[in-house]
Amino acid sequence: MDTHRVAVWGTGDVGHFVLRGVLQRPDLELVGLRVWNPEKAGRDAGDFLGWDATGVRATTSTAEILAARADVLIHCGPSRNVDGLPEFLAAGVDVITLGSARLAHPASAPPELRDPLAAACAAGGSTLFYGGIDPGFAAHTLPITLSAICERIELLTSYEVRDYDPLPLHQLDYFNFGRETTDGARFFTPGGIRGTWEAPLRLIAEALGQELDGIEEFSETAPAPEDFEVPAMPIPKGTIAAVRFGLRGMIGGVERIRIEHVNRLRRDLAPEWMVRQGYGVHVEGSPRYHLHLDLEDPDGVQPRPALWGTAMYMVNAVPAVAAAAPGLVTVLDLPILRGATVGGEHRPAGWGLSERIRRGETRTTGAH
Repeated sequence: MDTHRVAVWGTGDVGHFVLRGVLQRPDLELVGLRVWNPEKAGRDAGDFLGWDATGVRATTSTAEILAARADVLIHCGPSRNVDGLPEFLAAGVDVITLGSARLAHPASAPPELRDPLAAACAAGGSTLFYGGIDPGFAAHTLPITLSAICERIELLTSYEVRDYDPLPLHQLDYFNFGRETTDGARFFTPGGIRGTWEAPLRLIAEALGQELDGIEEFSETAPAPEDFEVPAMPIPKGTIAAVRFGLRGMIGGVERIRIEHVNRLRRDLAPEWMVRQGYGVHVEGSPRYHLHLDLEDPDGVQPRPALWGTAMYMVNAVPAVAAAAPGLVTVLDLPILRGATVGGEHRPAGWGLSERIRRGETRTTGAH
């Protein structure tokens, strides 16, 4: 079994799961850990998890991470941000990133995003792959996999159902939860939904050998039936308390592929929409399929540990990305991604989620 040298960029709510995944997988060797907070610099990587020392110390220096000569960098920086990645790619380091969901389907990504990264890959003979769970594994790989046992597809729907009540303010503001209108909300601004989920929609179409002739956004909201509160904020009666939104992929003028999301601040809201939390795929066709993915945290820290799944999709992609041809690749260019840690015992970690996620932000106090 080949061993791959891995550097981890970020130790936040996804990055710390990446860190533990790298340390647990037998064919990966941690060689670098990039942080931003000077107070974290110098700490051993194992200390972030409450585990034994690894000999790898966190650094705020990008130059030190480059000097570590990693085979692959797992990049868990801020969303919609790929700053710094061309430098690694040009140096011959393969990159797995959460930086921009548009990179899940590079062919449809804006040239100003795609072209500098493609040029860096060409210069360094390196590979770039977008990881994640949604948009990512659940949004495109699950439906593509399920299509393998379909004779005919009338409508394929990939979905996420998630209760948002424990989340911090900045995520609630994506949908204007607790406000009277959707005006100015990120995902209700024209193109907002498309900017995040067009890539997996197009990737599904490409996998099915189809050309989309149209993409349509859809959304609707449900109001709070009375005043109530979530950790981040009060929700006044009549304000937005649940949302349903997504994209329709049109083929021959007919909706054939759909990506749909349902987010609630309370379980009993909008019962006419999909209710069961998790990810899944519905196929109307021959035959019909209903596939649902439940998520559970063995430590009970997260009610729905999507952040852990996001991290592990990136970690388990390392061998395939390291072996891939240079360039910007998708899951269609790689072999089946798979785990490699079998048996042993579950290792609890000393850090489950950041204070921002666990305690939330509020409109009166700001971030904790």
